[in-house]
Amino acid sequence: MIASTIPTPEVLPASVNVLLADHLGVQKEAIINEWLERVRGDAAIIASERLNTPALKNHLPEIFDDLTNTLRLYGSEAVAEQSVKDAGEHGVARLRQGYELPEMLRELMHLRAILNYHLRQFEDLHAQFGLASRLFISTTLHRFIDEMMIDATEEYLWSQLSLQDQIHKGRTKW
Repeated sequence: MIASTIPTPEVLPASVNVLLADHLGVQKEAIINEWLERVRGDAAIIASERLNTPALKNHLPEIFDDLTNTLRLYGSEAVAEQSVKDAGEHGVARLRQGYELPEMLRELMHLRAILNYHLRQFEDLHAQFGLASRLFISTTLHRFIDEMMIDATEEYLWSQLSLQDQIHKGRTKW
């Protein structure tokens, strides 16, 4: 029987998800501030130099909330739809703010690195969770970030094509 060969986690993955969401929620402002520092310090993200702090933060607080909601309500279609919407809006906003696509992706790279650190911190604090639970939350977190990067990139590129089409038709200036 196949089911008996699959190890069962010591704690249900849903409960480890909620605990990670709580852990990240407590760290939200610190994570956002660290991200701001990293982005401002990254010489390859030239467009960030032109933005004030609220404009640079852009949709990051909403995206962060989407992540914690994804962890809390794993599999929720409503949460997934909101995440796609927020990531897409972020991509469009970055295009309008003069970002090149690699700059936007570098911002998200910094977010992933910071979240990885906090995930590892969480794992150290909760050694009672087995490997299956830790892999589940790590996979959930990375999949969220991957999907966000894809959605933001798609909207960035579609908006860029639309803008180029408008320029070609003489409706707007570049």
